[in-house]
Amino acid sequence: MTHRERPTARNILDGILQAMYDAQEPLDEHLVLVPAQYEVYVHPEAYLALQPLFPRIKAHAETRLDEELERLNQRRADGLEGWMQRLWHALGRLLSAERYARRTPQGRVFERSASRWQIEFAVTAEPGAEPSYLAVETDFGTTPRTAYRGRPTVHIRRRTTMLPDGRFETVLSASRPSAPSRATADVLPRRDALARLRYEDHRGAHVYYMKKEEIVIGRRDDTPRDLDIALDTLPDVSREHLRIRYDPERRAFALRDVSQYGVTINGARLPTDGSETASTVWHPLPGSAEIGLADAVFIQFDALSP
Repeated sequence: MTHRERPTARNILDGILQAMYDAQEPLDEHLVLVPAQYEVYVHPEAYLALQPLFPRIKAHAETRLDEELERLNQRRADGLEGWMQRLWHALGRLLSAERYARRTPQGRVFERSASRWQIEFAVTAEPGAEPSYLAVETDFGTTPRTAYRGRPTVHIRRRTTMLPDGRFETVLSASRPSAPSRATADVLPRRDALARLRYEDHRGAHVYYMKKEEIVIGRRDDTPRDLDIALDTLPDVSREHLRIRYDPERRAFALRDVSQYGVTINGARLPTDGSETASTVWHPLPGSAEIGLADAVFIQFDALSP
């Protein structure tokens, strides 16, 4: 594969299988777990090209993972290790050493870490990623890491990446999360923009420029809804969660909480008395602030108005 070519469906399958082998986790001397969750990241061009095939790639990958898991267990049973174990048991029975037979290691068994495989596809947010980019991140649960509540202080991930020569390399890394790059945000058009809102949801990192005096922010769903920012996130975020408006006379911003589970500004939760009138109160919004929505999504707000 050349430097600029996008990965193929076969490359994705190979990457998932390689990640399964590289991410095996011994639970004890007899049991080895393999990850149940695989998150595949590709360049936007590859995502658009392969998106119609994702259901078939996913189904085929699940079948291949089942076959590889069966092959791992069959290999252990039929190979030298399995033969030696059977010989040891036979000797134990011959010598009537029942207590030794009970303690004989039964060999390593490979199991999936959860009840089912979960394979997801997403666009990479890696800066400078080429169309050939392909990475597979693994986890031993079945809940995507992006659905965790709150803000983790450290991200720990095992990532299998395809190298330019087609080989795969798996690296375990730890990093602290950071806000989207200002340099990246500033290259976007900002003419007539009143404010810039940077956030990350299940679809990745985003930058939104507020160009009208009032915007509505909420959770994306199947119901048609007039949202300026539609977040792909947890149900804790309301379908209509908050409103932000700009007062041109006072040159000031304000925020109104219309949610069920609340809003924070720079970590401080907005007061509410539970009454119907509480959702009509506008709270002053600083020119630079972190807005939290139900502790699930955090938006970095920066005023750009003169």
